[in-house]
Amino acid sequence: MPVARRKAPTFFHSRLRLLGAIAIMCVLVLIVQAGRLVIGDGGSALQRAQSRLHTHRWLPTWRGAITDRNGVVLARDEPRWAAAVAWDAITGTWADEQARDEAVQAIGRAGWGALDNDAREQAIDQYRGTYQAVLETLWELLAQAGEVDRESLDARLHATRGRVQHLAAIVWDRQRQSHEKRVGPDGPAFRQRPIAEQVQPHVLLGDIDDRHAIDLRRFADTYPDLVELQYVRRRVTDMPGAVVVVDTDMFPRDARRGDIEIQANQPAAMLVGKVRDEVWQEDVERRPFRNPDTGAIDRGGYRLDDLVGASGMERAAEDRLRGDVGLLETRRDTGESTRQEPVPGATVQLTIDASLQRAVEAILDPGTGLTVVQPWHDNEALELGTRLPASVVVLDVATGEIIAMASTPGRAELSELTLADQQALTPWLIRPAQVVVPPGSIVKPLVLAAAAAEGLVDVEEHIVCNGHHVKGHPDVARCWVYRTKYGMSTHGPLQAQEALARSCNCYFYELGERLGLDALAQWYGVFGMDSAPDIGLTPPEARAAGRSVEAKGLVPDAEARAAIRARGEGLYEAIAESIGQGRLGWTPLHAADAFATLARGGERKEPTLVVGHTPIRRAPTRILPRAVVEAALDGLEDGATKHYGTGSRIRYAQGDAEPIITVSDVRVRAKTGTAQAPPWVRDVDGDGVIAPGERTRDLDHAWYVGLVGPEDENMPQYAIAVLLEYGGSGGRGAGPIADQVIRAMQTQGLLGNQPTVGDSRP
Repeated sequence: MPVARRKAPTFFHSRLRLLGAIAIMCVLVLIVQAGRLVIGDGGSALQRAQSRLHTHRWLPTWRGAITDRNGVVLARDEPRWAAAVAWDAITGTWADEQARDEAVQAIGRAGWGALDNDAREQAIDQYRGTYQAVLETLWELLAQAGEVDRESLDARLHATRGRVQHLAAIVWDRQRQSHEKRVGPDGPAFRQRPIAEQVQPHVLLGDIDDRHAIDLRRFADTYPDLVELQYVRRRVTDMPGAVVVVDTDMFPRDARRGDIEIQANQPAAMLVGKVRDEVWQEDVERRPFRNPDTGAIDRGGYRLDDLVGASGMERAAEDRLRGDVGLLETRRDTGESTRQEPVPGATVQLTIDASLQRAVEAILDPGTGLTVVQPWHDNEALELGTRLPASVVVLDVATGEIIAMASTPGRAELSELTLADQQALTPWLIRPAQVVVPPGSIVKPLVLAAAAAEGLVDVEEHIVCNGHHVKGHPDVARCWVYRTKYGMSTHGPLQAQEALARSCNCYFYELGERLGLDALAQWYGVFGMDSAPDIGLTPPEARAAGRSVEAKGLVPDAEARAAIRARGEGLYEAIAESIGQGRLGWTPLHAADAFATLARGGERKEPTLVVGHTPIRRAPTRILPRAVVEAALDGLEDGATKHYGTGSRIRYAQGDAEPIITVSDVRVRAKTGTAQAPPWVRDVDGDGVIAPGERTRDLDHAWYVGLVGPEDENMPQYAIAVLLEYGGSGGRGAGPIADQVIRAMQTQGLLGNQPTVGDSRP
């Protein structure tokens, strides 16, 4: 008996200790969980709790303007209205939800609870049609406001649903990964919650005028949960005074027909670029509005309804132009509001002169006749009237600023061109900075400067032109006058100035041989040919990655030069490159930049399109002897003015010629270039196969590049580069365009005096 009395308390105390241990373990688990919630998740939990106490309304910002050098606006935001539609209306669930609420209210909650699913669905169907009709009314109003058909509007609805669902999938995947990392494999399963884009309205129309906004406003007042009218801005690039009058009386004789009017309502459209109203995944990844991991807000980040710079300066300066949205935050419990004002985007100022830009674009318009095949081109391979691509660059010598940069055709003409013309003319390119072609003879003043600076030639030295350079091989490396059509002529002994004016190939073959491949490559680098000019068109992220919108010129690098010499082609390549052929290529922008560098005596100033832009300096400065620069400038001036200069006359027949440059009171130094071009390809029948008759060979690109300034000033003020692709002879094809550009510059007051009254051809 005493033993039994001892065991009973022991069993009781054991159970008591066990229960106590379990209680202590539960308390410890609760303490650990509380600590995790407070320390680990306290911040996010508090943030979620506080967020439910507030409503947020994002206040729209506006993109900065793009202006020219004088403050003339080239692109701006204009006040308009946008219609933001609720997400449940876009998905179509709004009608179901409204019908269900009305059915519950009519039957009563107790009665509703007693119904099975089929009975509930029948009850909802009684009201669903009414609310679907409301949605149909909304869609009709939106279609009218946007001046689109229902099919187009339905496509927008479908695209919006797709974008949001795709974004939700991305966010949920990141949230799931974060959740599993936090709770481990045995923790509670991840639950998808609606992302912000699934509970907020989305802009379906962003360009509604006041007239249509009135009807939508009435609807929004009745159904504020369906549609919201927001005050927004649209991008406008039109300028007043869209018509440019071009006087053709100073054109070559076959194109004279008095004053003609050219539409030019969007000057510098290719440079300014465009915006798109669709945000792509890469935009969100680059700069998300809401960080999917932390929830942090970047008020300049991308939301689904934003405008995004798609091309040109709109793309290159996207982060500067965007601006930050504002925020109106209201507490649900007190109604107290706080407001952060939107920050507008910065203004981006280009270096171009809008008036000159518009005039140059009008000159390049095919309606003037200067950029189509003409009889004076002496281009028998292409039919008269064939449209040709063309580019113009005007560069300020003193600063390197681009005053005008234009081309034809433009991207705006894409829809107007046939598929064959699109393939041949590539209108999507910013041609002055992106079309790389052989330079031809326009490099000759650069070769002269290089050889003289290296001490390989004296500008007074005579070099004899025998018609060909390689002894015993009269068909190899010939001068351009050593042809049957010119009576197998030669230039005889020439000094630098006259050799440049006459563009004697043999003179420069000799300089190319003396320089050799390595020195030629080095000096072409000095003049910027081996790099891509950083003028401000490349977006910062592409620039940081080493990519460039502006094209790089072509100069054989050390490895390529070694391979050329190994094949025994070093001499031939050197003499070919000395006249701008061989393995060389550059853009009109390179050409204008190189001539400006020559005018400065070798000083490099990278060209720029944006005021305040700091280019990446790539080319070294090599100061040239003054005597060399003067000889080159004098040779260029003779080339543009002397009767024997290749850039001075359009010769129709023996004794029948007229000057290329017709502007008075200016000083022009210019060089023509006729560079071998690849075949002209046009898939005329559109079958995707280029037939022999659709490929035209033996064509040339026409160059006219020069320096211009007031007549009484020695230092050139501007460098001008004109390229007429497949235009044949440089003087005949590109020369008349250069003449009209110089005339436009004078008319705009950029060259001092206005044109003299009564200017005419002799």
